[in-house]
Amino acid sequence: MIRVVTLEKIDPADLAFLTRTLYQAFGLGTELAGDRPVPADVETEDGRLDAVKLLKDVAPVRTFADDKVLYIVGAPLALPAGPLGEPPCWGFADYGKDRAVITTAKLPARGVTETSIENWRRRLAREAIHAVGHLWDLHHCYDAKCAMHPSWSQSLPANPEMDLCSFCREKSERKIRLAKT
Repeated sequence: MIRVVTLEKIDPADLAFLTRTLYQAFGLGTELAGDRPVPADVETEDGRLDAVKLLKDVAPVRTFADDKVLYIVGAPLALPAGPLGEPPCWGFADYGKDRAVITTAKLPARGVTETSIENWRRRLAREAIHAVGHLWDLHHCYDAKCAMHPSWSQSLPANPEMDLCSFCREKSERKIRLAKT
């Protein structure tokens, strides 16, 4: 089961689109598990949220052994700097574990037209699939059409696909089958 938890107000129609898309991508039940407040003391000096600390400190959600939890937040996220500096951050996942967070701050403007809303929903779904994919041990993919292609890549199209390539889909299905046994 994939449980979606919001840390900000999101339109119910957007969440319905997201849960349908996650179900299509992974073949797992997906449900909205409610709202949680942003934990205290996760805001950095520049107003972003420390993604690692947020996942550690956020109020828990009732889950079962193989459930995955996806948190959605509106503020920009920050990650610890690595050898090449601080990486760009659309989201963060505890790789191979059970919790991930994505931000809507890096998505294109939602707008009010049907086209802009559709583009926003598709990008939200793509980032969610990417984060949940990391929870199922999927690495970044070289295929720019795959949802596991890095969001920071210059080869990412302006309106990227929200599907997994056949390799990533097969790998995730294998992991999910093993988790159920």
